[in-house]
Amino acid sequence: MARYICRVGTASGEVLQKEISANSENEAVSKLKSSGYHIFEVKRKFSIFGGSKKIPEKDFLIFNQEFLALIKAGIPIFNGLTLLIKRVENKTLKSILNEILESIKEGKSLAEAFKDFSDFFPPIYPGILFAGEKSGDLAQVLSNYLNYQKIMFSTKKKVKSAFVYPAFLVLVAALAIGIIVYVVLPRFSDFYQGFGAQLPLVTRIVVAVSKWIAKNVILEVVVIILIAAFLKYFLSTPRGKIFYEKSLLRLPIIKNIWKKYVTSQFSRTLSILLEGGTPAVQALETLAYSNPSVILSGKLEKSIKMVRDGKSISEALKETEFFDQITLDMMKIGEETGSLTLMLKNSAEFEEEELTGSLANITSLVAPFVLLLMGAIIAFILISMYLPLFEVSDIIS
Repeated sequence: MARYICRVGTASGEVLQKEISANSENEAVSKLKSSGYHIFEVKRKFSIFGGSKKIPEKDFLIFNQEFLALIKAGIPIFNGLTLLIKRVENKTLKSILNEILESIKEGKSLAEAFKDFSDFFPPIYPGILFAGEKSGDLAQVLSNYLNYQKIMFSTKKKVKSAFVYPAFLVLVAALAIGIIVYVVLPRFSDFYQGFGAQLPLVTRIVVAVSKWIAKNVILEVVVIILIAAFLKYFLSTPRGKIFYEKSLLRLPIIKNIWKKYVTSQFSRTLSILLEGGTPAVQALETLAYSNPSVILSGKLEKSIKMVRDGKSISEALKETEFFDQITLDMMKIGEETGSLTLMLKNSAEFEEEELTGSLANITSLVAPFVLLLMGAIIAFILISMYLPLFEVSDIIS
């Protein structure tokens, strides 16, 4: 008996996620319907070595490139996947592809087979495959998705790279402070003890703190591990994710970067879903649980209801108060002129250009600030230790 993850709606309009056991997907659907639920999505829970994890983006990108090449060469889907399984190195992906082959043998379409494992792939991927199979031009649809995937991968890489240098500076500064506290300060402390005179208050405080730190190394390591474990757990909860994002949105430079990153991804994903033939409501429902922002996800429920009631996408998204006016105006123009997917792509490109500029500011503004702050801390410690030497004659006497 397999386990199924189900996204369902209640009679009161509440959307829930439930996990049930069933012998098949049809049986899972029947169980939920008999309990009075409206079914949005049912997918089989799949785990390897006791837990599931996303397929790395790079591995998935390579898989799609090779899959597209085989389809363009005229190789049937089943035979193509069989060939790819032999080439795939990622054990999780290899196991999933074997399961997908079995599902195809049982009569499922490619999109349905991949949908059973959507926890491991981007949520929009089964929809893309469905659009390709429905249109009869899977190669073209996959080609469009591959271009989209490359852009998204490049954007994420830029964001991560922008924070590498400041993080490296913080690490180096922390190591320097650690060496001063654990190695240099104890020697200064031993040196001053021989004078038998009252040291300046600042020096006494720094010496006392350094001694306490040196004597309680094990306690400090335990506390750091506990704090790290708590943060990892807390930030994995819905409440923690909201707290983390709200914290980001309070930081001036980071706020702009985060919003541009989210809106550019949102516009590109919505564009490719609509271009593939996904209805607007279904596309927004997919984005409600697949976009990077938990705050935006929570606000999209209202927007989805508005679109279902006949409102335009631009009007509905305006209610989230998350998108800037330029993005909303471009969406509105696209809806009025019948070129929404094109305008969404243009909007994403505009946001990505601004994002690139904002990321450049991280290195030019944040890095000097980090250097200045850490330099000030190190300077304060060293000055406090050298201060008694300025009064060495008084101490000796």
